[in-house]
Amino acid sequence: MLMIFFPIGKIIVYSIGFIFLLSSLFYLLTVWNVKKPKFKNDYAPKVCVMAYAWQSGNVIERKIKNFLQQNYPKDKIEIVIYDNQSTDETKDICLKYKKQGLIKYFTPKKAYDRKAPVLDSAIRNVVKSEIIALTDPDGVCEKDWLKKIVQPFKDPKVGAVAGTTHCGNYYKNLFTKFRAIEDEWWYNISVHGKNGKIKVSDFQPICGANYALRRTAWKSVGESHGKTLIEDYEMTHRLYDKGWKIAASDANLWQEEVENSEQYVRQRKRWYSSNILRLVKDKNRVDKSLGAYPISMQSMAFFSLIYFLIIVLNRTIQNTLTSYTIFYFIPTLFMYLALSYGLVKIGKAKFLPYVPLLLTFDSALQSYVFLETKSLEKEEQKWVMLLKGKYYHAGSKIKMD
Repeated sequence: MLMIFFPIGKIIVYSIGFIFLLSSLFYLLTVWNVKKPKFKNDYAPKVCVMAYAWQSGNVIERKIKNFLQQNYPKDKIEIVIYDNQSTDETKDICLKYKKQGLIKYFTPKKAYDRKAPVLDSAIRNVVKSEIIALTDPDGVCEKDWLKKIVQPFKDPKVGAVAGTTHCGNYYKNLFTKFRAIEDEWWYNISVHGKNGKIKVSDFQPICGANYALRRTAWKSVGESHGKTLIEDYEMTHRLYDKGWKIAASDANLWQEEVENSEQYVRQRKRWYSSNILRLVKDKNRVDKSLGAYPISMQSMAFFSLIYFLIIVLNRTIQNTLTSYTIFYFIPTLFMYLALSYGLVKIGKAKFLPYVPLLLTFDSALQSYVFLETKSLEKEEQKWVMLLKGKYYHAGSKIKMD
């Protein structure tokens, strides 16, 4: 009986190792393929810039001033702040700028437990432009951000454009440095890793903190960002379902990331519950999103390391530890090299000392939060405050470097 099952067990062991190896090679290819898109900044359509506000009194004025300082023809910009019934000073600050004729201010008749319905209502009732550029209130854009993010729309088949997002409060502590590396991987290395000589994937997700949308494309998907808490990911799928292209742009924005593990857990549980629920309800979309990046490189590196340690422990117990055992460590090593080289390639070498801890301690936390998330919830978690107090964001100083 043992002789029958032993080959099967061996096949499983080798298969798991092979999956990790293929993933690590995919990540190495992604980094090698990194190429930031280049466009002639000669396209300047009328555009609406929008920022979501909810308990944003400590950051919304900075956001408005950032929009007003954009290096773009002033007669071609409309600025809209859409406020989900904030109870702090957000409304008063916005009305001050509205009275000066500098912005438009929209708030729904009732408060919602998520961003999507407020955003769609604002576009439907206030926005006049065909091109819409969107950020969150804590994000600080470079002065040429708007000029860069509209260029791909010269192609009429482009329905949305993903910008390049960075962590602006990385200097706060070790935890925010982890978030900075994570942002660089997802929004810089991975995004621009699809623009090189080899076509890595057609799937290009947009990030709600930094993207632009064609109004016609929005109308084609029912004038809706969906009903989930991850409206950016929902819009990504809706656009692909309708045949729209999503392009990438080197339009840089620095945002505030969660600053401790408590905020992180609340944020990720919201993300994970939304993703799990969406995939459970719409299984035909799984291969589209997971086909591009099956599991985050961070998690994959952690699991491959654990797998290697299990192999070593098993071999040690059986007194059969051999030189080829190191084969199981190669995927972990390749993923570490991919992330490290990627950071160097995009000019973020200052984060290299923190990569080992990110791929171990922080990845373990990520895995724990994922396992703690109720995967069979009938409803998503509501959009909750990440901080204790009246503000949604900490209001930390943003460093744009």
